[in-house]
Amino acid sequence: MLRYVNYVKNMKVCVISNIYPPFHRGGAEQVVVKTVEGLVRAGHNVIVMTSTPEKNGIEKVGGITIYRKKPWNVFFYTDAHRYPVFLRAVWHILNMWNIQMVFWVWRTIKKEQIDIVHTHNLMGVSFLLPVLLRLLNVVHVHTVHDVQLVEPSGMVLKQYEQSWRYTGFPTKIYTSIMRMLFGSPDAVISPSEFLLRFYTSRGFFPQSKKVVIRNPMTFPLRAIQKEHVHSPMRFVYAGQIEYHKGVEMLIDAFIGLDASIAQQSELHIVGGGTLHTVCKKKTEGHPHIHIHKRMERGALSSFLDTMDMAVVPSLCYENSPTIIFESFSSGLPVLASNIEGVVELIKEEENGLMFEAGNIPSLQEKITWCVQHPDSILLMSHATKDTIVHLTAEEYIPALETLYTT
Repeated sequence: MLRYVNYVKNMKVCVISNIYPPFHRGGAEQVVVKTVEGLVRAGHNVIVMTSTPEKNGIEKVGGITIYRKKPWNVFFYTDAHRYPVFLRAVWHILNMWNIQMVFWVWRTIKKEQIDIVHTHNLMGVSFLLPVLLRLLNVVHVHTVHDVQLVEPSGMVLKQYEQSWRYTGFPTKIYTSIMRMLFGSPDAVISPSEFLLRFYTSRGFFPQSKKVVIRNPMTFPLRAIQKEHVHSPMRFVYAGQIEYHKGVEMLIDAFIGLDASIAQQSELHIVGGGTLHTVCKKKTEGHPHIHIHKRMERGALSSFLDTMDMAVVPSLCYENSPTIIFESFSSGLPVLASNIEGVVELIKEEENGLMFEAGNIPSLQEKITWCVQHPDSILLMSHATKDTIVHLTAEEYIPALETLYTT
């Protein structure tokens, strides 16, 4: 049961996240930023504790005190893709039991006299921190963002979910250790029903108060009213250009379209990642496929406004992808793979369409339908904003305050 904090305003909250701007990787970091900014606007004293690949330091930005610490390990969290499997295994072991980061957090919590500790992704900080917080008897709220407490990569590929990689002895040992280390924080927040079921079914957080609170909006909700669908129809993928995001499969689907459909469609891919060069080379000679560099948030929003349909072709379990809501905000219906977490957000032929994850013919069938039914796409475009389930900051922060104090 969550322990009571006897006041709401002027709480001293410590938010711990593995990375924080200017370092970023995906939507989870934007959620942390919006949480911190919202708590400050609500009158709370907030400190952020995060790892850094650079020098240790303390800085004050917009009323927020940010503590940064470089962990002892063989490389920094966001550089994992550059190293072989055996070094990544060593990294995970050191990360799991990183005493250096535990002492750093302990000293800071004592110094700052913290009331609430709200943890997010701890991969790259230390998974011993929940143990420390129990010993300190401090109120601990944790937000889950992905499946990293069961699968170190934070990804489970849909097509291989029953494979030895995810069900074998090493994974079971890892899961047992993580379940023991995390124990039962006072409260656990999940942005999706799927992720909460995922952890509950595996015995995580048995005594915690577990709630679903949708992520706060990380973008402004705009009044975009599309008047027409372009010809050729413009499809867009925006995100990490990595295998698990299904980008190569998406390209293959567009390359393999019937000639008449290909002439009536364009695919725009926006983002960065290890496969950016590979995908660019792959699309040479296919003028209806365009690869763009990663765009900053403002530029991306403007670019989405010029598109007709967003595509989310993920091959791995997704929680609550921010790009879906950004697309809805730009009046874009979403064509998405039927991945856990995503299926909670897409209403078939109302705000988007779904296809079988990893199945190119299934994806091509839906692309073809879109091209042949532009009037239906326009109707879906007009309905997207009514289906946004993210919370505004004005709704999200009071939900957190209630959870912190009851």
